Amino acid sequence: MVRLPFPTQSRRFTERPSYPWLSDRAQNALDRLTVISVVTGVVFVAVLIGLVLIPRQASRAAHIASTRIGIRADTATIVARRAQDATALARADSALAAARHAIAIVPPPVPVDTFPTALRVERDSLNAALTELNTAMANAAEAPLPPAFRALAQTSALQSSPQVHVWLDSLDMVDKLRAPFGALGAGDPIYVALTARVNELGRSIRDAADQKHSELLSRLAPLTPAPVAPPPPSPETPQIDTIPLAARRASIAHDYAMAGNTLDVMRARNAQIDTATTQARDIANIGASPAAMLAAALVLALVFGFSLTFASELRHPRVANPQEAERIAGTRVLTVIRSTDTFERNRRLSDSNAPTFIDTIPEYYRTLYLHLAATNASIPIVTVTGEIAPIVATVATNLATVASYEARSTLLIDVDTTSDAVASLLRIPSNPGLAGILAGTSTLTDAIVSTTIGRDHPLDVLPSGTGPLSTGNATLVDQFRADLTRLERRYDFIVIAAPTSYVQLAMHTIIPTADVILCARLGHTRLAELRAATKSLRGIGRNIHGVVLWDDDLPRI
Repeated sequence: MVRLPFPTQSRRFTERPSYPWLSDRAQNALDRLTVISVVTGVVFVAVLIGLVLIPRQASRAAHIASTRIGIRADTATIVARRAQDATALARADSALAAARHAIAIVPPPVPVDTFPTALRVERDSLNAALTELNTAMANAAEAPLPPAFRALAQTSALQSSPQVHVWLDSLDMVDKLRAPFGALGAGDPIYVALTARVNELGRSIRDAADQKHSELLSRLAPLTPAPVAPPPPSPETPQIDTIPLAARRASIAHDYAMAGNTLDVMRARNAQIDTATTQARDIANIGASPAAMLAAALVLALVFGFSLTFASELRHPRVANPQEAERIAGTRVLTVIRSTDTFERNRRLSDSNAPTFIDTIPEYYRTLYLHLAATNASIPIVTVTGEIAPIVATVATNLATVASYEARSTLLIDVDTTSDAVASLLRIPSNPGLAGILAGTSTLTDAIVSTTIGRDHPLDVLPSGTGPLSTGNATLVDQFRADLTRLERRYDFIVIAAPTSYVQLAMHTIIPTADVILCARLGHTRLAELRAATKSLRGIGRNIHGVVLWDDDLPRI
């Protein structure tokens, strides 16, 4: 069998991007202009209404908020009063200081030293020793380390103590033993024990220093002159009372602090009012020009419309191109049918007077017919099927028309009684049709309608008829299928237009052969439906010759 080439295809099918599946989904979404237009229109109106109402609501909210904000407090009075309080406080401080300096201070009397020279010399030596001992004891208390303990033991007050000399020798020995450990020996138990011994020796030296300190004080007490009582105040010494000045200063300081607190509270309140006013002003200024609102609404509507359509396409992908249809169906695409130029059709009166969707000028249907009538592949009866009744009827009618143009006696049978598409397409009466034959109310000879295509090309048509198609009478169905077998001797080519649900029937069907052509619509037929249809048809033994893709508007029959 010779495989015929596709008709000339658009750029959409010839250039394949790096990610064809996603690009096919996006192309299908863009092709659904009706859905995008409806969604875009609804979203455009909704967004536009929102952009108009939101500024109005914001302005109203800003007006309500501005009435509740309040009035800013005037801090000028408080600032002036606080400055006056500061000046008064400075004056009160100056008056109090002057009063205190004006008070006559009587110097304390100096005691008379009546001790002999030898005792005064002894007292001076005791004071020197006591001062040296106090300094060493203070250093040892602030830094309890071996150098401080050693300096304390070497003071003149403790030089005469043999026990202190023994402790000092022991301290030097322990300190030498501890020196090799350095700063890293803190965790060593020997280092810890030596440190504890150093502290114990230092504590003993400080106890001896305390005892020696008490002894020196007891020796110094008898050598200190007795204090002299101060003389009584003289009547000439001026007496100034500073209590009123201090009370006035405290009062002024209290007023200054209160003014500062009041000023802080007023400034905090004014800051809150300023913030609320700024927010209300910003809300009231929300708005945009009509052109900006229209542009924003249009952009949002277009984005939302395409996003919704693209999401629907991702969820339920549809056939995008012949390559995808071949991959899903597992068979070849015989032809892709598109709209044709009406100028060529109107050149002949017979073509212009023909039914709208009867079109033999392009090569789409001729390619399909030549596939079926090729050498060693002549098929007397073929079934054109699909889910979209107008497309199935149009493809089957044009296929039969091309066969009639090729001078072959042709019979066209319509099985779809729900749409009666073939009779509407050819403008012929539908009754009694196939439904009347299977109902037993008519014969095959009475139901076949002869019509003329073009100038003088005859075509016999068996319309579907009206009413439900009876498939329960097995005798009538088998008799009609036998009549079709006999009609093969009368007709060169028989085309049956039937919905996929009828072709999938394994019993009580009039279809006598397994040859099937499956129709699908680009951008509308779902991949899952195409896969399920081919699988079910092959499951009952149908021979799918190929797929016909419809890439045009849906025929309005």
